[in-house]
Amino acid sequence: MSARLHFGTSSWNYKDWIGPFYPPGIKAADMLAFYSNVFSSVEVDSSYYGIPRATTLESWRQRSAPSSRFSFKTPSAVTHERRFVNADGYFAAFIARVRTMGEKTGAILIQCPPDFAPTREARAALFGFLETELPGDLPVALELRDPRWYDEGLFDFARATRFTLALTDGSHAQPELAARIGEELVRRPPAPHAYIRWLGDQAFPRYDKVQADRTASLDRWERLIRSLRDVCDDIYAYASNDYEGFAPATVRTMLVRLGEAAPPETGEMRLL
Repeated sequence: MSARLHFGTSSWNYKDWIGPFYPPGIKAADMLAFYSNVFSSVEVDSSYYGIPRATTLESWRQRSAPSSRFSFKTPSAVTHERRFVNADGYFAAFIARVRTMGEKTGAILIQCPPDFAPTREARAALFGFLETELPGDLPVALELRDPRWYDEGLFDFARATRFTLALTDGSHAQPELAARIGEELVRRPPAPHAYIRWLGDQAFPRYDKVQADRTASLDRWERLIRSLRDVCDDIYAYASNDYEGFAPATVRTMLVRLGEAAPPETGEMRLL
């Protein structure tokens, strides 16, 4: 088995990428078409703030390359405001909306807040929600930012319910935790997909070039991805600008490391 790779960045509409990635003078409306001919997938951050408009999704569907996959963050109304209590209707409306992307719908990320602690009440709310509301036809990844959640009960529940646990490198998830989760996913995969996020832990004044040496981190991620490819059908992975300073370079570097055909070089990426 060798998993299909759906790699991309967290969003695509960045002015700082004009020149280093996008051609000079490009209009914002043309960025998606250009982006989707370089990378096969993108993580939509804007859905965290609310259910996307149907017209917006149709526009993205029409303007993106045929093989594009859009992964969506679950709205904060579900995860942060309602915290999975009485959130079924809103979540169902969200899923119904993103399904209109058809085969371009990628994975669904359920990102919990950092202060969502594994209390008895929180565990009951989350597990009850996941048990009854997850779509059976879309891959789902759960990101918990309190490390105390990651016990055998969570892994067993994920396997029973067929969702994966997001693997994250950032201020809310240290490499040691990602490694531990990754070992469990490789040992007994809970679902046929994996979901990776390279978020980083710092902000940069501009996002137009690589500004942090992440060689050691990328070495670890490369080893983990190679292991996951043997047990998964699909791997979704997204880089934030805050990881190295320039997300397109992060994604391209990892794909080359994995022996994949390098995405087309664009702008000043030719110098990387």
